Amino acid sequence: MGPKVEEVELDQSFRLGKAPVDVEKPPLGEEDIDEKEQIIKAIGGWGKWQLQRCILITIIIWLPASFHLLNMVFYTDKTDFWCRRPENSNYSVKDWKELTHAKTTDEFNQTKYDACLVRYPDQEDDNFVKCEEFEYDRSFWQSTIIMDFNLVCERAPWIKFTQQMTFFGLMCGVLTAGLISDRFGRRPSMLVLLLTLVVAGTASSFTTNYPSFLVSVWFCGFSSIGYGTVMYCWMMEHISGNHKTVMGAVPHYCFGFWGLVTPLICYLVPNWRQLQLIFSVPCLVLSLAYFYIPESARWLLTNGKTKEAEDLCREIARVNGRDLGSSFKLQTKNTTSEKQRGSGFLGIFQLFKNSNLRRKTLICYFLWFATALTYYGLTLNSNNLGASVFIYVAIGKILEFPAITIVILLLLRTGRRWTLMVFYTLGGISLMLILLIPLNTYPYEWPIVALNLFGRVCSIGTLAVCYIYSSEIFPTVVRNVGLGSSSLWARVGPMVAPFVAMLAVYDERLPAIFFGVISLIAGFLVTFLPETSKTPLPDTIEESEKQGEGDTFWRNFRRKD
Repeated sequence: MGPKVEEVELDQSFRLGKAPVDVEKPPLGEEDIDEKEQIIKAIGGWGKWQLQRCILITIIIWLPASFHLLNMVFYTDKTDFWCRRPENSNYSVKDWKELTHAKTTDEFNQTKYDACLVRYPDQEDDNFVKCEEFEYDRSFWQSTIIMDFNLVCERAPWIKFTQQMTFFGLMCGVLTAGLISDRFGRRPSMLVLLLTLVVAGTASSFTTNYPSFLVSVWFCGFSSIGYGTVMYCWMMEHISGNHKTVMGAVPHYCFGFWGLVTPLICYLVPNWRQLQLIFSVPCLVLSLAYFYIPESARWLLTNGKTKEAEDLCREIARVNGRDLGSSFKLQTKNTTSEKQRGSGFLGIFQLFKNSNLRRKTLICYFLWFATALTYYGLTLNSNNLGASVFIYVAIGKILEFPAITIVILLLLRTGRRWTLMVFYTLGGISLMLILLIPLNTYPYEWPIVALNLFGRVCSIGTLAVCYIYSSEIFPTVVRNVGLGSSSLWARVGPMVAPFVAMLAVYDERLPAIFFGVISLIAGFLVTFLPETSKTPLPDTIEESEKQGEGDTFWRNFRRKD
């Protein structure tokens, strides 16, 4: 599953499984000139030039984000620890625990040691005291952030801040990447964001305290998602039709591939500081794309660089085998058309003025929140399960490839509403079934792990559909702000996930069951959304208000009866 882009203008050609609809346009030079449309007509919606650039983009677009999102799963992997033994002592770890640590017995009559409270051999009284220094089991992990920053005992709750700061960085990156690239251009923005990632990631490997580490991972999250966001935007501005649909989904495969590489690297290099360098410094190679990917033709035209945009269009057309002729000129619009008004940040208030659009907006917000909460909650807190975190993450990433393919096929055959209902319901039921499976009964808790993985596969499918569904529900005048505000809730979900994971203190199954309940609620709310696969995209608030009026799953169900 890959991160989503909100600042991309989506038109009717983005509709999955549908070719772009020819709409009669006024002559060039009038107010309603669409910069993208005239550029696409000149260079073609797909050709050799786009193919060459899109192959490169597909390989690298979410590489930084994959590394700097999934790394926290391994950096916070749990290891055994105990209160530090005296220097030059001959105590074995087992004897030291038995002699000094507080003991408890679990429901299976197994002895557990509390390393936070100890009673030293030379102590004058028999009271337990708080341990101040710790030793860690380094039989596999040479170093994790838990070890280096002593995130145990009363500091253990601080671990969740790693995930929260990363996703707070993602949230800021998603909201500002479009603004940065609109102001300074797609090409320089990609380069600056990439260099920021390299610097922040490298600096994080040398941090000596937890607060400075959190600051560095915020920058990593901000720049990695921003880099992919701007690159995705650039790609969407140069293709159209069904190719735009396909290339809109392909980055999910990229995210899955590099997500699969991440646990392999972490297994081979079990040291978080070295891993940060591996995940950051080699990304400098990606800066070579700066010399291969030109500035966006649409951005050039929009920002008054008409001559440069025309030259780029001629070059693209030449590679694509199209002859534009010496008289080819691009037109710019001098005023803002009525269709575009209200698409700024304040346009968010227009989403709540009318009852039908308000209902659809609130449901979309919850769907994005539920999907991201479930997917990242199951993925990033997978080290709470009994199975190997490496195996769990790797299998989950492998399963994402067929999941995205199935989503595309279902969208073509059944539409948006049914696809979301099926994935939310199946995912929710699978996670709820975990309640029926007893703990400590099966090797590696394999039934629980299997149901977790199935729930995760369903959640990656729902995220892909949510983006397409939302783009068809929000009208053109507020589509960007609608998608942007929806994505905001998709970042809030993973920030809440660590708190949900804390339910494992009471029962290790509770977090997954909670995610299952959220998924089932989302599946129920989908039934009140209209089916949009066979309706024209709304342009105005009024058209969106009328879109699917009275069209719910329940009303259609009664009609069939």
